[in-house]
Amino acid sequence: MSYSKKILKDAKKKLRNENPSLFKKKTVIKNHDAVKKKKIVKWNYKVNDLVRCTRTKKIGLIVSDNTYFGEKVEKNYYFVLFDCAVKKYDGAYLRVI
Repeated sequence: MSYSKKILKDAKKKLRNENPSLFKKKTVIKNHDAVKKKKIVKWNYKVNDLVRCTRTKKIGLIVSDNTYFGEKVEKNYYFVLFDCAVKKYDGAYLRVI
């Protein structure tokens, strides 16, 4: 059953008189300044530490933590000497011997 516009208008008016807070607009406030903190795991390996790679099981030596001959790496990456080559490795894949 459909209602006419006049009946709907009267019903709305009656509701507004009984409960005026029903028709108030609600505003949602979002805090755009709040930034989620990023969880960073910092490995504490030092230069000249003997380490083992968890992937390849090779033993290596940490040469540098952030720069090596002008080349820089991100946090938690280390320059490690494996066999006869220095490569960048993530600290998550290294274990101290």
